[in-house]
Amino acid sequence: MKPIDLINSINPLLHDRVRLGIMVTLVSADKPVEFNILLDALDLTKGNLSSHSQKLEEAKLIKVTKEFVDRKPRTSYACTDLGRKEIKNYLKQIEHMLTKASEEV
Repeated sequence: MKPIDLINSINPLLHDRVRLGIMVTLVSADKPVEFNILLDALDLTKGNLSSHSQKLEEAKLIKVTKEFVDRKPRTSYACTDLGRKEIKNYLKQIEHMLTKASEEV
């Protein structure tokens, strides 16, 4: 398989560093991550986090839960099974590309 074919086979949503950061953070969490925690962990603006998470939610890679706790809104994020599968696939493809590249150097 050509390098360009490998790159093109990666889920395009995961090419972006912010969305990849969101996914990696959620995959490594053992419970849903609250909006402000994710915001601080990735050093993002509220709008940036909201727009990127919306794209991931639309693709069903993450689940967004909005609720009220003590009359305050709380938004939390969790990685879906599909999201875990896509991250696993992403890592496998990146590893394969790096292995191929190191063999050709």
